[in-house]
Amino acid sequence: MADPGGSIDSVLLQAARLTAEGRPESAIAVLRPALARYPDHSAAWCRLSAAQLDAGAPADSLESAKRAMTLGERSWGHRLASLALLELHRYPEAVVSAREAVRRDAADWRGHVTLAEALVHETPAEAMRVARTAVALAPEEARAHEVLGDAAVAVHDWLEADRAYRAALSLDPDNGDVLAKVARLARRPPERPAEQRRSARAPVTPRFGRAERVEAYLAVRRAALWQAAGTLVLLLAGRPGPNGLLAWVGLGIALFVAALVVRGWLGLPARARRALSTGEPRVVVGAVLLGVSVLLLLVWTVLAALGSGPWLVLLLALVLATVAVANTSLGMWRVFSDDG
Repeated sequence: MADPGGSIDSVLLQAARLTAEGRPESAIAVLRPALARYPDHSAAWCRLSAAQLDAGAPADSLESAKRAMTLGERSWGHRLASLALLELHRYPEAVVSAREAVRRDAADWRGHVTLAEALVHETPAEAMRVARTAVALAPEEARAHEVLGDAAVAVHDWLEADRAYRAALSLDPDNGDVLAKVARLARRPPERPAEQRRSARAPVTPRFGRAERVEAYLAVRRAALWQAAGTLVLLLAGRPGPNGLLAWVGLGIALFVAALVVRGWLGLPARARRALSTGEPRVVVGAVLLGVSVLLLLVWTVLAALGSGPWLVLLLALVLATVAVANTSLGMWRVFSDDG
């Protein structure tokens, strides 16, 4: 007998494929009989809600999302409910559902994207802040950049909008919607001279908002995680004594972590780099701990190449990297707790 869990999983995969191919009606037809057999499967109700949304039936999508929410679905149902409410032009309710999705899973960039989409209709400035958080959490996702561009258009920040849309296009060059938005921006009439003069006189002050804080924490934590993992491997492999090969491995780990730090630093907006030391000192503490850990790893590498390589040096490097990970993780948690 076929496994029931495997059966519903295959149906969900098929429905996801059909929806991605632009055939949401077929996905709905596949899901209906599966839900008749598994009426308490929250993920199936979410998949049905997504297909109904793509099929242009937001009211049905909302009902399916509500069913998933009553079955205890973590955040997907709340995001789908928010998108359905947007289609129904029930913007305040859409914001409430999206906020709940973010509250339940603050590290999921999709929740922040949905919240930004809901906010842009009534509070576009807040939508921009939320969209920046989504970009910080998932800089490789074109959709996050696109929604940031939409929010920037709503507040008439044309430069930010153009930058965001072009970032989205660099990740998804065939996205026709974003191409159309870039074209509309290019056809926008220039600002009036008086407005241009006011903009030129306006003081530019460094901003270190939520998005920049998250970006900085992620940059340090990512490098610290690799440093901790690398030193742990060397510590285990180097007992009872290191060899020349491990010295080369240690050097490679140190260079890799250093490259991650440089990449993370250059990836921060210029305003975030200028305001970092005063805006979020916990990031600086994490970076210092990481730097000392890398320095200790380099010292161990030299000693290991000379035939020594005391394990206590590696242990101290591991402890410092682990503290840096914990420090930045706590900082990110506080960012989401304070602003969420």
